[in-house]
Amino acid sequence: MKTIYQILALLILVSISCEPVFNEGPEVPDSPYILSVSPGNENGNIAVINAVDTINNTDSVFVKDKTVVFSNLYINASLASGCRIEAIEGSTPCGTYGDFSAPSKYRVTAPSGKTADWTVVLEYYVEPIGCLADRWSGELNCLDMRWADYSPTYCTGVKVDDDCSLVNVTFDMWGYGESTEITFKLKLGPIDMESLTGDLTLLEDAFVTAEGADLTFFAGPAGSYSAAANELNIDVAWAGYDETETYKFVITPKE
Repeated sequence: MKTIYQILALLILVSISCEPVFNEGPEVPDSPYILSVSPGNENGNIAVINAVDTINNTDSVFVKDKTVVFSNLYINASLASGCRIEAIEGSTPCGTYGDFSAPSKYRVTAPSGKTADWTVVLEYYVEPIGCLADRWSGELNCLDMRWADYSPTYCTGVKVDDDCSLVNVTFDMWGYGESTEITFKLKLGPIDMESLTGDLTLLEDAFVTAEGADLTFFAGPAGSYSAAANELNIDVAWAGYDETETYKFVITPKE
């Protein structure tokens, strides 16, 4: 009997050890993603910032050099592991010169076979604007564009009511000190994100007496501003000294 039990135990052990073992293989990549896009032209690769959205399958490619012409470029795409990419809907294939001034469409296929259609858009990069009024708050340079030798000796800007579109600029007209101090209450209009410029409005008439003349600067259109150059280019209607219709100043932050 003891021998029979030993034989049965041996058979059970052999049957267990002979059960097939299925080893799990490596997981097949299943993410049909674009990681980044690099455009180039006859001068080589172009510096860009990629904003990849894997939810909506878009890549916004922000080109830093605004002299780059989008109508004659090539692009290369960095993809998730094992993926391949093909142009669809008439778009220019990767590595081929073409027109990228309009959105381009691509189909990305993962090793698993999963696909996703992507949109690639090239745009010019725009520096963050921030609060416009802060650019002209504090000590400023104020250049008189009519009589440069009589430019103000001091000039300051103050943001009004924490409003980024309102700034009061105070200076001494013709450089005569506090006796000819005047304040322009300015409103910064909406910015054009391509040119980074906007219109200026003088919100109230401004008055000052200088050189024995009572000067009035009239409320209304007052020139423009440039966020790129940090300039207030004031061109405002005035009266009280001569027949010149407008008076011009260029105001910039002090270094």
